[in-house]
Amino acid sequence: MTQHNLSAFGLDLRAGHNVLYLLLLILVFSVAVTTGTWDIGNSRVVLYHELVFIVAYILVFRGEMPLLQDIRQRPFVVALVLLWAVSITVSLWQSPLQLRHLTIAQFRYAETLAHVAFFAVLYSFFRAYSLPYRLLFTTVLVGYALIVVHAFMTWHFSPDPGIHSHRMWFSHFPFAGHARHAGYNMMVACIAGVTLWMTSTEKMPSLAANALGLFLVGACLIWLGGRGSMLSVVLAVLVIGYVTRKQLRLSAWRVWLLMGIVTLALLAAELAAQFRFNGLYNSFVRSLAADDLNRLSSSRLAIWADALSKLEGHWLMGFGSQAYLFLPDKLARKTSMPHNMIVQFLVEWGIVGTLLFLTILVRYLRAGFSELLRVYEGMVSKWYLLGSAAVVLALMLHGLTDGTFYHGKASFYMALFAGVWMSAGVTENVTADAKGQFLVSSGRR
Repeated sequence: MTQHNLSAFGLDLRAGHNVLYLLLLILVFSVAVTTGTWDIGNSRVVLYHELVFIVAYILVFRGEMPLLQDIRQRPFVVALVLLWAVSITVSLWQSPLQLRHLTIAQFRYAETLAHVAFFAVLYSFFRAYSLPYRLLFTTVLVGYALIVVHAFMTWHFSPDPGIHSHRMWFSHFPFAGHARHAGYNMMVACIAGVTLWMTSTEKMPSLAANALGLFLVGACLIWLGGRGSMLSVVLAVLVIGYVTRKQLRLSAWRVWLLMGIVTLALLAAELAAQFRFNGLYNSFVRSLAADDLNRLSSSRLAIWADALSKLEGHWLMGFGSQAYLFLPDKLARKTSMPHNMIVQFLVEWGIVGTLLFLTILVRYLRAGFSELLRVYEGMVSKWYLLGSAAVVLALMLHGLTDGTFYHGKASFYMALFAGVWMSAGVTENVTADAKGQFLVSSGRR
């Protein structure tokens, strides 16, 4: 009997794990579209994407899930996660604000657990199979490059006479409602673009496509003018560069061309800057004009102090999921999160939940940096490992001044690339035509 070859993007779709990986690529592109256009970038949309993948993972593997083996091998981490889950459940159930009765709080709680489950499933999936990471990074870059084109065409050709107004920037801009919220998307896309640039072939079509995508998302990131997002990317790259400085050799022509692309993106962003708060130059001007640290932080210091003052008498367990939105007499009445992940954790989960989660996070980072220290020049998957590490670190650094662990799309990319960071050096996820064989005993290349 003739056996038909069923494939897509080099993936043999007769194998269930390749079908699952193709589904992941579709979901990643869908997240880019649904969180990058016209104010549907809410966390609930991301929750549904994550649940689709988790259910598909269970259906594909059923009783032979690689996750089960990982659970057996890491009892201490599993215990920490379970304790944390119980802790935040108690925080919601005993909330003095009665949040357990509110749908928005219930969904926030479900989203939080789904992000962690999504990471766990991805972690086990990526470590068990050899899959082409280049497709994943390409999907992110292409998705957001298209979003940038769509957004600026809408911005330019929209019949709405008020689309160029200050009001449009903060309400219905064609990125994610409040335009600055697109900074998370563009941070991830820029790092994905740089990763692809460093791994691309020397053929002109490949280089040109990567350069165009990187130019679009880079110009958009700078044009948005978010100091936190731009600075977080720079700091994350510097940290990774410092850690791996003795282990890698960079191609001089790639670096010079990359600097050229960034320069062109900067010029385009500055020429397109329209308001006093977008573009790199305006960001510098606003920073230099601040007369104190609170103004420099866009009043974040005052917001953090006010949020923490509300915890008096509730430090142990906090107020429950989505609590900041409902804090009485809060300083920032129109904001739904305190623009700092630690403050957010304390308000929602109290000291108990915060310490448990930070313990898990620190253990992950220790393991992640140990992977960085093992990177070597001949390691063919090194740029995917470094790129994913840069995404995770940039999002975490941005979380110190914004809502990385509040906005669903930021948490989605955190989980996605955290899984890649911990597996790129273990499995042979390096070629676009990888067959996806199961790795019984993983080895480092």
